[in-house]
Amino acid sequence: MLTYYISGSNGFTIRTEPTASNQFTMSLQDMTLQTNTTASLSGVAYNGYESMLSFTASISQSIVGSEYRVKIINSGSSEPIWHGTIAVFASQSIEKSEYLNQNDGYISNTSSNEYIIID
Repeated sequence: MLTYYISGSNGFTIRTEPTASNQFTMSLQDMTLQTNTTASLSGVAYNGYESMLSFTASISQSIVGSEYRVKIINSGSSEPIWHGTIAVFASQSIEKSEYLNQNDGYISNTSSNEYIIID
């Protein structure tokens, strides 16, 4: 399952079936509403030696908590080169909660990290 963050950078690198084309389409099916849509892909790069596809996806009108069935198809083909799921999450913040516990305010004894080795 891939994770998609609303208002975030959604870059993916996935291993696919071998293919010779560099034109890809990502089709999505909403698992709740059963509606079909496509995602726009940008920055697409395919490594044929390792069958690795890198891209940035943008899903319009996605809702937090949605899940999609995903197929990536080559242009001119009907068989997917990759299929899986994407879950949509709210954008993540760098600010994290700070928790206090009974050890706050106490600092370990500072040392110079010198040791005596006895043979």
